[in-house]
Amino acid sequence: MTDKLVSKEIHLTHRPKGFVTEQDFEIVQVELPELREGEILVRNIWMSVDPHMRIFLAQGTRSTSVYKLNKPLSGGCVGQIIASKSDKFKEGDFVLADNGWREYWISNDNTNNNNNVTVIDPKIGPIQHFLGLLGITGFTAYIGLFKIGGLREGIDTVFVSAAAGGVGSVACQIAKIKACHVVGSAGTEDKVKWLLDDVKIDYAFNYKRLDESIIAHSTTDEHNDISSELKRACPNGIDLYFDNVGGKHLEAAIDNMSLFGRIVLCGATSVYDSIGTNANSSLPSGPSNLSLAISNRLRLQGFVYSDHNNIIPNFQQSMSNWIREDKISLKETIYDGLESAPKAFLGLFKGENIGRTLVRIGSKI
Repeated sequence: MTDKLVSKEIHLTHRPKGFVTEQDFEIVQVELPELREGEILVRNIWMSVDPHMRIFLAQGTRSTSVYKLNKPLSGGCVGQIIASKSDKFKEGDFVLADNGWREYWISNDNTNNNNNVTVIDPKIGPIQHFLGLLGITGFTAYIGLFKIGGLREGIDTVFVSAAAGGVGSVACQIAKIKACHVVGSAGTEDKVKWLLDDVKIDYAFNYKRLDESIIAHSTTDEHNDISSELKRACPNGIDLYFDNVGGKHLEAAIDNMSLFGRIVLCGATSVYDSIGTNANSSLPSGPSNLSLAISNRLRLQGFVYSDHNNIIPNFQQSMSNWIREDKISLKETIYDGLESAPKAFLGLFKGENIGRTLVRIGSKI
């Protein structure tokens, strides 16, 4: 490299309070330094956006720091090495990393930067699959059902909230592969139809329609709420709830859990926009029926996928088999161009996206 390369990046300009808007982000251009010994230069081809990122826009957690202002955001990406001065990576390799939200990035062997850079094999499948079925999306669903939820083949009644999302739709399909009775919730009639016709779960409902019905009739008629819908869909109770939403969904599921039921806490999209707000009155309350967890001997457990890397080989073997046998697929909502990344992210919370949400940044060299 003799000429410095200019790369576009998307930065967070300030901490969002409440709903995130496109004005919370800024596209900037930066000059990348010349490549030094031990470094690789990667051009991103695909990046993913995920609901849990909303947490890190406003605050961090015990294990992950808040996103820095006026710096590129991080997120899953698949790119191709276009220059290498490293003995560990060669030009042309496709790599999986956490350096999304930018066109190009440099990683150095002499730092910890390459610890999260993994070479992937494009012969296994489309490279974006490593951000989906063969990546965090599929792995999260797999962990939640088997490692955390203890899925029982041919026995369990499984309820999945946000079932038309990336993780939710994969969880539904895995549970069906294991001959379980599967119920899912979604936010539009089109998503419900897709879950029934394409994903082929046993029962699906539009939770927003239920909310609108309650508002329209100015009543909390038990026949119009999520809990009553679940009672109709799961008359013998829910054995395993895969929770991507929290809030009303979690409360309704607790109402309908079987004795010794298991609740897998994967996400809480219903409360993410409250993170970082100062007004206590705007914060959603927790489930009012949590005492049922005691009398019904329920188990509620949260998890983070990175704590379970020891089962990656089992996951990869199972998922590869299901893909090869055409038992599982992942619908993708694709946005084109790095500039569309904020819109893609907002689409997760507006209910505009189905399946895995990806941004196509570039193309293969």
